[in-house]
Amino acid sequence: MENKYRKDTDLELLHYADNEMLAVLVEYLTVDQDGEPRISEELTANEVFKRAGKNYQKVWQLIAAELQHYGGNTLINLVRRKGVSYQEILIDVCKKAGLKTDFDAETVDIEQALLAFMFDKTWGEMTEEQRADIRKQLKMDPSLTGAAAISALLAGVRLGGSSSYQVAMIIANSVAKALTGHGFKLVANAGVSRGLGLAAGPFGVALSGVLALHAVSGPAFRVTMPCVIQIAAIRQQILNQSAEKPFF
Repeated sequence: MENKYRKDTDLELLHYADNEMLAVLVEYLTVDQDGEPRISEELTANEVFKRAGKNYQKVWQLIAAELQHYGGNTLINLVRRKGVSYQEILIDVCKKAGLKTDFDAETVDIEQALLAFMFDKTWGEMTEEQRADIRKQLKMDPSLTGAAAISALLAGVRLGGSSSYQVAMIIANSVAKALTGHGFKLVANAGVSRGLGLAAGPFGVALSGVLALHAVSGPAFRVTMPCVIQIAAIRQQILNQSAEKPFF
């Protein structure tokens, strides 16, 4: 039975997403941690999806519908076979991860709070030497050290702008490397390209440990959490492009 897309303004950004970023999202939805097809996925059997090849922008609604139904597996009775909104999935991920924030806020604000939370958790797993290396790679204010440095970065992530974009791409790339074995190949912004190297280093290792702690939340959550992080990164990428040049 084909999953039906539930109209959701928070997921319409997938229509404008980079195909490489969408490919990672598709992999989360269709392939398990052992590299085997997910038993419950319906996306790859869809004839329209198959005809689209790697042009995932053409089938963004099918991808969105698959996520909505995975979210439904987490949040509602399976018999209903009804997808749920992206914001419901996002809030469920945040709560299971232990994030306390304003869940009545705009979706982008909740995503930025989650990104800041994940970065902070990962930062806490690292040595001071590793943190110093990250501060250097991210070109953080050298006058800020210790708690002041991370506080300034996290505040910037929560407020949006370049810090949110940079951290979103680093976290999403690290998650992709941890779960799929490969990260992003194409990144438009050179500054972010430098930061993506963190995914292969101590930051990526520390984040893998953080992700492992949350893996006990169940198989559906192991799909929705990386998907939410990927969508948050896609949103930040589009917002960054819009800031440089009107996107719509």
